[in-house]
Amino acid sequence: MLGIILTLLLAWVIGFVSFVPIAAAKPVTFAYQTPTLNSTLPLIVGVDFGFFSTEGLEVKTVFIRGGPTAIAALVGGDVDYTLVAGVPAVRAIIQGAPLVIVSGMQPYMDYTLIGAKGITQLNDLKGKIVGVTGAGGIAEYAAVEGLAKKGLVRDRDYKILYGVGNSPARAQALEAGRIQASPFSFLERLELEQKGFPVLFDIGKLLPGFPFVVIVSSKRKIETEPDGVIALLRAMKRGLDFLKADKEKVAAAVIKKGTFGDPATVRKTVYQFADLYALAITKEDVDAVISAARIEAEAKKFGGAEKFFAGALLNKGLGRGR
Repeated sequence: MLGIILTLLLAWVIGFVSFVPIAAAKPVTFAYQTPTLNSTLPLIVGVDFGFFSTEGLEVKTVFIRGGPTAIAALVGGDVDYTLVAGVPAVRAIIQGAPLVIVSGMQPYMDYTLIGAKGITQLNDLKGKIVGVTGAGGIAEYAAVEGLAKKGLVRDRDYKILYGVGNSPARAQALEAGRIQASPFSFLERLELEQKGFPVLFDIGKLLPGFPFVVIVSSKRKIETEPDGVIALLRAMKRGLDFLKADKEKVAAAVIKKGTFGDPATVRKTVYQFADLYALAITKEDVDAVISAARIEAEAKKFGGAEKFFAGALLNKGLGRGR
């Protein structure tokens, strides 16, 4: 009888111990706007390799199309964090959204200037047209600043054409000869190269230290759950360190999912971006985004770049200043 009681007691203890971590896991909803591998890879690593769970976080990722919609969901409390481009993030903050940049994510401008067929060198662009989606967008900034680094000046050496459309529309415009160059992302570059369009230069290499993608949260979460924010940053840092150290293991896991294209493209994407992700972000980085967003005067009134990001929490999450 005593043996039965002890066995039942042991089973209860084991069940209780195994139940506690699950019950204690903090649910976190993390939004992203672009369902491409390079946009979601850090989250995939954090979830699939258990880096979030070891920090007591149960992270659920959700796809929300468009930065403004994701930001609205964040303000409304429907999500806890979102990945968003740096420029719309600072614009939303300066317009009064109660948000804070928690960290960087992709300090690399994922744009390559692709030319129309027949444009083999930059000098071929003189007197020609570079197409972008719209006025004041990040694609315009990338093209103009990148070409300036190469010595080509807007309106003197080439013209910018607005309203060309999204990536497929810009590719069609290249094919039709309406434009002679346009910026495209890494994955788009791979596809266009296969179709014979020439790569003119990698814009990201010319404009380093630009927070192209950042992690944003609400002021409310920053103020009421600082430990949770730090735990998330710790988990993401460990995940990114693992990604950099074991690219092939991550690539194999992603390929096994079968949701991000052919194995060759997956492997190229993992190896391209693994060493580019970084959570660190500085005042100078945020100043660069503010400049790209053309809100320098408003940002100065707001209190400067430091008011846009949670520097103290980020330092703790990265293991600094403890």
